Amino acid sequence: MRASFWKLAVALIATTALTASRANATSIVYYLDQSATGPTGIGGSITLDDTISGSNTVNVLVQLTPGYGFVKTGAGDALAFNIVGDPSITITNITGGFDIGPTMHNEPPFGTFNYSVSCTTGCGKGGSNPNLGPLSFDVQLTGITVYQFVGSNLGFYFASDLIGPGANGAPATGNMAAIGREGSTDIAAVPEPASLTLLGTGLMFAARRMRRRD
Repeated sequence: MRASFWKLAVALIATTALTASRANATSIVYYLDQSATGPTGIGGSITLDDTISGSNTVNVLVQLTPGYGFVKTGAGDALAFNIVGDPSITITNITGGFDIGPTMHNEPPFGTFNYSVSCTTGCGKGGSNPNLGPLSFDVQLTGITVYQFVGSNLGFYFASDLIGPGANGAPATGNMAAIGREGSTDIAAVPEPASLTLLGTGLMFAARRMRRRD
């Protein structure tokens, strides 16, 4: 009888897993690996995650590769990005030394971006006194997901004003960009309370039936 109970329990668990609603939980990584006249190589990574800061929020984390830093050359901002439909968003929890930047800003040669975050401290003019980061902030918008971040008019998803190794190995400054995501991770489904209640009730019912048979 115990074997029958466990078979029924497994079936109930499987059913609950199938009916449980999946949380909006995804992480996507982009790389600043598109160069123009400035730094070359991979300037850093940009991770979008909607599991860190609660619902209706996407956390943006920019981690620069050693040897690269945020600067303020006038070519662009610490990070420029787009969201489909150009909605009115709220940017919060910005790392110290950074602040909300201009909207509809041109980041040559990678196009125009709807939103930006600027480096305000530790970023000297030109390539002096770079800010090594990391940079983190939250984008808040009802129903936002990581997939609502889209490319500029020229197809680049992010742009960042950096200093780093140039084509000849000497330090160079200018914008680097990310042209598309490199990978995504879907977090496992999280059963809703109603689903968990259903599972518990089913297991209790199965246990009572097994005892009656014994």
